[in-house]
Amino acid sequence: MDAQPPDKARTILVVDDNALMRKLFVRCLEEGGHRVVETDDPRGVPELMRGLKPDLVVMDVVMPGLSGVDVVRMIRADRELARTLVIAVTNLSTPTDMRRFSDAGFDGHVPKPIRPKDFLATITRYLDGEGERI
Repeated sequence: MDAQPPDKARTILVVDDNALMRKLFVRCLEEGGHRVVETDDPRGVPELMRGLKPDLVVMDVVMPGLSGVDVVRMIRADRELARTLVIAVTNLSTPTDMRRFSDAGFDGHVPKPIRPKDFLATITRYLDGEGERI
């Protein structure tokens, strides 16, 4: 994977309760030249975002305690955070799931399992304003 030039580096927050998935996402994004912060705690995401001010959030949907859908609703309800791009990364992809993700406020969707090169390219398209909206 080719690294982005330093002026193209973006800050990305990865939220996933699965340590192996987080590691894969972080590796892909860092190899793309991005600054990445990760967490397995969906409840702390809004506070973390206020300090971090990420350009994009990669959000697992199915997590114990608080789902990614719940977290994205909290983000959209917060005036300071509401405009941040949030991408659902999940194996859920039925038309009903997509409608639920869109209604909750996700900007896009990347299906699991991911292919690293495709994942980075898709996230880059979203960061560049060219990603497919759900």
